[in-house]
Order: sequence, then C-alpha cells, then structure tokens
Amino acid sequence: MLKIADEIQPSEQRFDDSSNLESPSSVEVISRDIEDLKQNLGYTNLDSFTYDEMRMATELFNRNLVIGEGGFGVVYKGIIDESVRSGYTRVEVAIKKLNPMGLQGEKEWLTELNYLARLRHPNLTKLIGYCCEGTHRLLVYELMSAGSLEDLMFARSIHPLSWGKRMKIAFDAAKGLEYLHTTKRPVIYRDFKSSNILVDEVSH
Repeated sequence: MLKIADEIQPSEQRFDDSSNLESPSSVEVISRDIEDLKQNLGYTNLDSFTYDEMRMATELFNRNLVIGEGGFGVVYKGIIDESVRSGYTRVEVAIKKLNPMGLQGEKEWLTELNYLARLRHPNLTKLIGYCCEGTHRLLVYELMSAGSLEDLMFARSIHPLSWGKRMKIAFDAAKGLEYLHTTKRPVIYRDFKSSNILVDEVSH
C-alpha cells in the first residue's frame, strides 16, 4: 500500500488497494477561512487539535521524530492517544508544521486543508485533523510507516523491491492521479516523483 505526498494542487496523495471510492463528480470543495477554523467551524470529518496536543503528540517537537522537511516546514512522527486527548484511540500520525518564514505560507496551508478535507479516495493520503491556533498552522495525516518509494528503491538492502511490487506501486499511483484528474474540479499534482510516493508497508 502506498501514497503520494506533497503539492497536489495542493494536496497529498496516497496509494493502496481499497476499493470503496467516492464518485469524482460528487466532490465539492467548500472553502473554510482562518476565522472559521479558529472558531472551530471547520470540517466535521476532521479533528481540530490544540497546539498543546500537537506538542504532546511529538514530544515537544522532538528533532529525533523528524521524518521530513521542505519549504513548508518540518514533518514529525507523532502519536495521538489517551495521554494527548482523553478517549482518543491510539494512532500514529505524521504532523506537518508550517514554518511561517518558509516558502509556503498560510494561503497554501489553508488551500491544502480545504482540498484534503473534501477529497476522499483509497489512494489519497487521509487527513486526520489540523491545528489552527494563534499563529500555529499544522496538518495531521495518517502515518506511512515504510517511508518513501525513493528510500525503498535506492536503499542498500538484501531485499530490494521486486519488479512485481514496483509495477503494483505504479498502478496504484496511476489510480490516485486518475481520481484527482476526474473530480468535478480537477486537481493537478505538481510534484510527482518517487520521494513523494509514501508506503505504509511493503512485502518484497
């Protein structure tokens, strides 16, 4: 199972084998603005987290938990459980923390949130929630534990990816792109490359 990450115009993609798709023609993007989010008038299918919860989930944004970094800022591996929010079922997540001085700003963050909140497909990365508190802007995604396709393809391993697995990954990636290109408001993925294809598990 795998996914694509970063800069769909503007979302992040995921790829796996599940078959329950949402009809592309049914996708409507309802834009929420920053004030909506600060007043907790966001999306009912997403969790709104506090900044303190994000700090706890990442052990105070521990650098040892960094799993990615780019123009948007830093991505941390995190865990959201009872210790972070009462009654929450434990889940491993990837938390993307916007750098206000980075190449991508609040507008891009908001656009990504608005699209990912509405686009639902088994081959798109699932957005779990967000944090919009004060000047803090974070997005919380499901974690893809095996890392990127680039890492798997070029890592020195005694178990390289088989050609069958590579073809399956390519096919799943194509399914995700097809969905995006055939939504009512087509979405263009601008950064399609192996480092932006994320894998949750792999059997060589």
